[in-house]
Amino acid sequence: MSHKPLKDGKKHRHDSAQTDRPAAAHVADRVRRAFLATKRDELLTPVRVISDVSSRILSVARELDQPHFSSDIYKIQSAGETLIALVHQILAPTAPGGPIVDDETMRSRLRHDMLNELNPVINYSEMWLEDCDEQFLSGFSPELQLIHNAGIRSAELVDQILASWDIDGSEVAPDLDDLDHLHAIFDYQKDSVIATEQGHILVVDDNDINRDILSRHLEVQGHTVLTAGNGNEALELLADGDFDLLLLDIVMPGINGFEVLARVKADPDLRETPVIMISALEEMEIVARCIELGAEDYLPKPFNPVVLKARVGACLEKRRFRQREISYLNRIEQEKQRADELLHVILPTDIVAELKATNEVVPRRYDNVAVLFADIVNFTPYCDQHSPEEVVSNLQKLVVTWEEIALRHGVQKVKTIGDAFMAACGLFGDCDEPVRNCLRCGLEMIQATLELPIGWNVRIGINTGSVVGGVLGRRQYLFDLWGDTVNTAARMESHGIQGSIVLSREAWSRVEGDCHGTPLGTITVKGKGNMEMFRFDGFADMPSDTA
Repeated sequence: MSHKPLKDGKKHRHDSAQTDRPAAAHVADRVRRAFLATKRDELLTPVRVISDVSSRILSVARELDQPHFSSDIYKIQSAGETLIALVHQILAPTAPGGPIVDDETMRSRLRHDMLNELNPVINYSEMWLEDCDEQFLSGFSPELQLIHNAGIRSAELVDQILASWDIDGSEVAPDLDDLDHLHAIFDYQKDSVIATEQGHILVVDDNDINRDILSRHLEVQGHTVLTAGNGNEALELLADGDFDLLLLDIVMPGINGFEVLARVKADPDLRETPVIMISALEEMEIVARCIELGAEDYLPKPFNPVVLKARVGACLEKRRFRQREISYLNRIEQEKQRADELLHVILPTDIVAELKATNEVVPRRYDNVAVLFADIVNFTPYCDQHSPEEVVSNLQKLVVTWEEIALRHGVQKVKTIGDAFMAACGLFGDCDEPVRNCLRCGLEMIQATLELPIGWNVRIGINTGSVVGGVLGRRQYLFDLWGDTVNTAARMESHGIQGSIVLSREAWSRVEGDCHGTPLGTITVKGKGNMEMFRFDGFADMPSDTA
């Protein structure tokens, strides 16, 4: 047999083949069969275009009153079907160690049988393309051109395949020296392959021999296997156990594989379990139906153990990735919830909703708001006389108590400034009596402060009016209030009386009709002049609510 001269690099590779690859002959045989398979698939692409496109034209052409056109398209379509069968026959890879078609037979069938079918395809399509100016043919021009191009391409590929084979020997012998890409595939080292995932697998088949064979193969691969002989038993095992994979036969008495698959994918607790369908049914619509119902893969019987191992391993690996993904998503969701909880700790609920919806908080004016300031009396001397841990611990207890009281009375805590506590009522939602709510809140705050075993007392000041609210900054931000109403409330507290609530004239005017109070005279406020102050002494209609 004659061979083409080898390049230096290739010659060196093949000279060392006997020592580098003990199974060189076996590899060469596999490469030869792979060469046939690649050429077969390469040639099938344009050949299938001929068959498919002509079938589409024929389905329309039969409705036209053009018998000659329909007849010729039918001939093209028939030639396409014959070409598909010829490609599979002539270029079918032989089994390992099996007989190889001799080169003369190969060349004869390629040249004669293939070209004998391609010539009418090319000629008929070209002839009708020339007549496409006729009105009834104008819509078929693109399809006819596709057929013509596919025919030309098929003929070119036949010539290329013929040129790639030696003809002096007695067997088909492709120039393997030019097939480095195929050698690279078969030289791929097994130790570079990722180890197969191991899992808990349920095998479902009504044939006990099939179950036994599958179980043995899977157990040898390191998997834990349970079996079920029918669909009902499989569903019971799935409900009670945690399986990583389900191998499911289709044809079973009672509940068939399709029904089991549909129920698994409809169950929220089972739908993430991957399913490989195993069946002797190989029709494409059966395979498609399995995929539509949610199966990850399909394995025909009798199955190949190597393919079984690869597909089981791939499914288990994807399941592990999916489980990690779900775990990461759950962690992200938990972090989002923690962040959301933290936002609600820092900001009012309405502000959090606006921030999450628009990524900003628009400053706005709030009318008819009652502002409350509370301050611990003689807090600074207390700090000087006690440890930092004791100061902060007691202040924490008191502030938490005040927060709970404010929440009960519909009063929104705004912030703490040292030992001062600022809150407001009427900011969010409807509130008919914000000053009254602050009075009830203040009374309870004073009482709670006195009941704590710390010895503290508190002053409280209240004012009402309009305020401006908003969020400043990007870091360590908080919702705050500004305006004259806030400043006046702070003045009422700072000039107040320990253990009492002091109101401004504006705040007192809102509740004086049903409250008892004592005028405290006026104070001079920079920029505001003289301001009246009133001590709250209790509710007129609720004797128990007295200061």
